[in-house]
Amino acid sequence: MQRNKKIAQDISLIVTTYNRPVFLELVLKSILDQKVLPCEVIIADDGSGAETKKLIDLYKANFPVPLIHSWIPDEGFRLAKSRNVAIAKSKGDYIIIIDGDIVISRHFVQDHQQARRHGYFINGSRARLSRFATEQRCTTLNCHFTPFTIGLKRPLTMLRFPIMRHIIEGAKGTRKIRGCHMSFWKSDLIAVNGFEEEIKGWGCEDTELVVRLYNNGIQRLNITGMAPCVHLYHPCEANSSVTRKKNGKIEDEALSTNKKRARIGIDQYL
Repeated sequence: MQRNKKIAQDISLIVTTYNRPVFLELVLKSILDQKVLPCEVIIADDGSGAETKKLIDLYKANFPVPLIHSWIPDEGFRLAKSRNVAIAKSKGDYIIIIDGDIVISRHFVQDHQQARRHGYFINGSRARLSRFATEQRCTTLNCHFTPFTIGLKRPLTMLRFPIMRHIIEGAKGTRKIRGCHMSFWKSDLIAVNGFEEEIKGWGCEDTELVVRLYNNGIQRLNITGMAPCVHLYHPCEANSSVTRKKNGKIEDEALSTNKKRARIGIDQYL
């Protein structure tokens, strides 16, 4: 580790993954390039096989901060559970969550550290990489991106101008909420009992959580011009429209009943 590398001693970075080790390697390489490192990196693994474990073990040997493999058995898409288990293992007071297809810029952790405020959670944006460009990166393992990178969709998202967050307010409510790039005070997550594990399959685990955060008085903070990152291309989850409709009913219930805590949540792991 470089001598001038700083560590945010109260920030844990959680990365979700499932059987995409090449994507995960790109993410890990981008974490190693951070100007400010988190105090730990926890891989919230929803049941990946041996190849993912082998990759994590390889990086763990020389990782500058603890690299923790938080694995649950593969019993279908259980993103809420995998995140809850990882959050329960974390030691940081502040939690950044990204998906295993989000390659982060080198100021990513530093920007979350500077932007965070008590009483708020952060929702970040991301650029998107084309299929062809993603396939190239999986070969080269180059984790560096600029607004001029070929194959980027929404390239202006990669511009870093921290002052912009004071000028552009951004979306409100659950509009444009993306669980692939969010951060929270751990105490706020515990107060709402984490992610709702009744939500299984793709969709709504992030927006349903946000509804409960709002119901507990926690507001949304957008960070336009900060923490740039890139979403690698992959096909949509199978049957995503079916599960999203089913999970949407759980979210609608949280809205209509002023639900404040998950029924099946993080408390079972604490």
